[in-house]
Amino acid sequence: MSDQEHWRHTWPSATVLCDFLCANSSLFCGKTVLELGAGATGLAGITAAKLGAHRVFLTDHPSLEEALDLLKRNIKQNDVEDRCEVESLDWDDLRTTESFLASVESLDVVVASDVFFDPSTFQGLVRTIRLLIDSHPRARVIFAYQERDDNWTIADLLKAQNLRANLVRRVDTDRHTIQIGIIDRTDPKRTMFAGIEGGGTGSKLVFVDESGEKRIWSTSIGTNYCLDGVEVVGDRVAQWIRSAAAENDIQLPVRALGMGLSGAEDDEMNNKFVQYLLKTHGDIAEHVHLSSDAVSTVAANFSQQGVVIIAGTGSSCRMLKANGEVKGVGGWGHAIGDGGSAYWTANRAIRMLFDDDDGLEVAKHSVELIRKLLCEHFNIADKVGILDFLYKKFEKPVIAQFTRVLAEHAEDPAIAQIFYESGNILGRHLRAVSRHLDEDDKKEVLVVLVGNLFKSWKLLRQGFSDALTDSGIGKVSFFLPSEEPGIGAAAIAAREVGVDIPHAQNKKLIDEIIF
Repeated sequence: MSDQEHWRHTWPSATVLCDFLCANSSLFCGKTVLELGAGATGLAGITAAKLGAHRVFLTDHPSLEEALDLLKRNIKQNDVEDRCEVESLDWDDLRTTESFLASVESLDVVVASDVFFDPSTFQGLVRTIRLLIDSHPRARVIFAYQERDDNWTIADLLKAQNLRANLVRRVDTDRHTIQIGIIDRTDPKRTMFAGIEGGGTGSKLVFVDESGEKRIWSTSIGTNYCLDGVEVVGDRVAQWIRSAAAENDIQLPVRALGMGLSGAEDDEMNNKFVQYLLKTHGDIAEHVHLSSDAVSTVAANFSQQGVVIIAGTGSSCRMLKANGEVKGVGGWGHAIGDGGSAYWTANRAIRMLFDDDDGLEVAKHSVELIRKLLCEHFNIADKVGILDFLYKKFEKPVIAQFTRVLAEHAEDPAIAQIFYESGNILGRHLRAVSRHLDEDDKKEVLVVLVGNLFKSWKLLRQGFSDALTDSGIGKVSFFLPSEEPGIGAAAIAAREVGVDIPHAQNKKLIDEIIF
């Protein structure tokens, strides 16, 4: 043991580590936690207790009686006596660690602040960590240390003990640079990949092995960085992955993380998001890929190349080519796009009614049923009442819901015309994106249809088909989704590191159009 009195100080690393623990509180709720080198304060261990840990052991060298006494007083002062206790561990005498391990049933997390300070203690410390993890393989060591001028490394010591360390992040304070890392056991047999389907209000995470068979799912809130910002969503994703991995005994980092997030259309912003994850949360994945949720949907359903057309509240079309290139049409929102979507369809019916009444564009068919349905659905006295919904109380999904009512009365000629036009616009999306295909690839184009509007496919089909006349496309095969987009996101990321995850084996063909 070093004879320096490091324990008398609260080092800057401690507060940085505790900030990280607080940001990942789910890792500690109901868990058993051990703090190594707790010193006089036990700041990290007491923080874990405050975050809901079931049992916390604050430890330091048995010769540091004053430090151990101060730890007991600090536990009492912080009112965590029911969860915390003080134990002595001598890193150079593994019998003390063995004795401790014999007295505990479980150990989930080990925390340590600036214990990698004196190189003379490193070998014993790493051996102690190895013994703790050997006894409790699911345990992870979360540590922080301050960068100093010392020319040392623990890489060889960790390798000798079959351990590895992953840098989570580097934090620059006014005077110091602090690194947070995680140590766990090297296990090459546990290679996993992860994929995220991210929406504005809800998201799904899947862990999948390279066989494509072992799948573990988790859900969370929205992950659209356009709505909440890169850093907020990046932190949210990392905390979610850590929590889900801990719950399911999955070793991090995963080999590759793929994300298909709503709003992830800008390459520059996507790269910024990826770099933030890698630099700030380096423990979650060795490789990270980000694309839009539409692209991950294509990858989920076609192993090589395909197109997704989305027609829900909004609309968009994305094509993933065999070489990984992504081409797109639409997806720009209701102000300048969303053609053929449920919102567009409802809005078209409303415009048809107003234009006919104004004499601006006389409808080919009677609009009286549209008028009746509009007033009934929105509970308004006449058509002018809809203006309140279109402006003052505007909500795109509320307007889009009117399309479902229209579909129930598609025998009406005016309504049938509207659905024809919607189908035609969606077909033009495919026609536009197909210009990026070689002639051979145009012989058969595979399309997956996503969104509630396609429940009315029979009403859309003729308009869709007419839009592709003389397009050079020989055949279009339409499928319903067979895989979750998260699987597609994982598959793209895995492919980028040389692994092909089997998937998309059960696609459901619903229609074909041959030209």
